[in-house]
Amino acid sequence: MKIDGTSMSPVGSVQASNRLNQVEKKKSISESDKVAVSDKAQLYQTLLQKAKEIPSVREERVRTLAEQIERGEFKVNGEKIAENLFSTKL
Repeated sequence: MKIDGTSMSPVGSVQASNRLNQVEKKKSISESDKVAVSDKAQLYQTLLQKAKEIPSVREERVRTLAEQIERGEFKVNGEKIAENLFSTKL
């Protein structure tokens, strides 16, 4: 039994055309892809940005407490601290 190269060429051209069709299909799908952001996501992003702008340290409060400590006026209220530690509010 002898196999010659001429009988194999049609198979190769069919495979090539199939691959070309697959690439074209993928290309047309990706051109129609779109991303839509919901109103809630936009609101979340806005609120997140505003939260980042708030300073993590309240400079005025720190300055007031530091002055009270220097003058010896700062008093620790143990009962209030205990109440806050055991309260359920966050």
